[in-house]
Amino acid sequence: MPTTAPDATGLELPGTEDRVEIFSIPGSRTVHGQDFPLGIRVKKGQSFIDIDDAISQLKALADKNVFNKLLTNHGAILFRGFPLKDAGDFSKFVHAFGLPNLHQEIGLSGKRTTISETVKTANEEPPTIRFYFHNEYGRSANFLGGQTPLLSSLELYDRLEKELPDFIRDLKKKERRLELEGKSHLSGRDQQLNSSITHTNSQDSYGHEIEEGDTLEVQRAKVERFLASRLHVDGEWQRDGSLIVLSRVPAIRRVASTRKLTFFNGLAGVFGRMRDQQALNPPHRRLDGRYHLPTTYGDDSEIPREYLERLLEIGDETQFLVPWEEGDVALLDNYTVQVASRKTDVS
Repeated sequence: MPTTAPDATGLELPGTEDRVEIFSIPGSRTVHGQDFPLGIRVKKGQSFIDIDDAISQLKALADKNVFNKLLTNHGAILFRGFPLKDAGDFSKFVHAFGLPNLHQEIGLSGKRTTISETVKTANEEPPTIRFYFHNEYGRSANFLGGQTPLLSSLELYDRLEKELPDFIRDLKKKERRLELEGKSHLSGRDQQLNSSITHTNSQDSYGHEIEEGDTLEVQRAKVERFLASRLHVDGEWQRDGSLIVLSRVPAIRRVASTRKLTFFNGLAGVFGRMRDQQALNPPHRRLDGRYHLPTTYGDDSEIPREYLERLLEIGDETQFLVPWEEGDVALLDNYTVQVASRKTDVS
C-alpha cells in the first residue's frame, strides 16, 4: 500500500563532484517501493556559476542514462536550487537531458503563448477554473492555491483495479470514446484558425497546415486532411464553424520499459469539467449554453457515474502537491504521471 516515502536525503549522484544530492520531499509518496516524486538539489554550501555550468553536470549524468533510469523508477523528479532565471535558462535545462524534441501538439491543445522554442505558458483559462488530471506546467510560485498536483498513473491503476475491478475490465474490453467538441473554430475569409471561447489553441490542435490568407474553404480542407492523415478520425462541422471530432482510444496502456499497466488518459478531466459546468444530465448543456457530448465507452455505452466520481476522489486522495520554489523544475515520465492544477484567486 503506498505510504509516505522514507527519508532519502543525502544520497549522492555519481559524477557530480559532491555538488548535487538526492533529497526527500516532504509529503512525497511511495509507489511500487519508490519515492514519488524523487528530489534532486544542489547541496548546501555548493553552487553553480551559471546555467551552463549546471547543465554540464546534468549532461554528464544524462549521457550515463541516469535520468532515464530514475524516471523509470520514480516517474517524476523535482530539481531544486539550480540557477534558472528565465525561459532561456529553462530551455537549456530541458535540452540537457538529451531527450527527443518536444512533441507536436496534435488534437486538443490548450490556449498557450509560445515563449521560446521549448517553452509555452500553461493553459490561459482563468485561474479560478480547476484543471483535472492531465498534462500541465507550473509557471509561478509563492501564492495560495494553484499548486501543481502530481498523480502516479501506476498507483491510480492499482487503486482502481482493487476498488472498481468492473470499471477496469470494461475499459480494457471496450476502450473509451473521446469527444472533442467545439474546440476548433474557423473564422472569416481573411483570418486564420482562431481559438474559441473554450480557450483552446485551435491552430495547434488541427490547423498546423493553415497559412495566413487561406480562405474558409481552404482552412476546412486542410483541417479535414490533417484529421484523416494524422489522427485517422472524422470530424463534423457545426453551423457556428466549430468542429466535433470523435475518436476511440485505449484508456489503459502497458509501459514498454517495465511492462506495468498505467491509467493513461484524460478521463478525469472530461468528467470533472462536465460536472463543474453542470452538463452531466441531458441535454448536456454547459453553463455557457454550449453542448458537451459525454465521454462513453468505445461501444457508446454509458460509463457509470459512480465510477467516474470515485476516479476523481482517488486522484484527490493520492495526489502530491508540488511545493514550488523559485527556479524549481519538475521532470516527468508522461506515461506514468498525470498532472493537474488547483484553483487560485491569483492571476
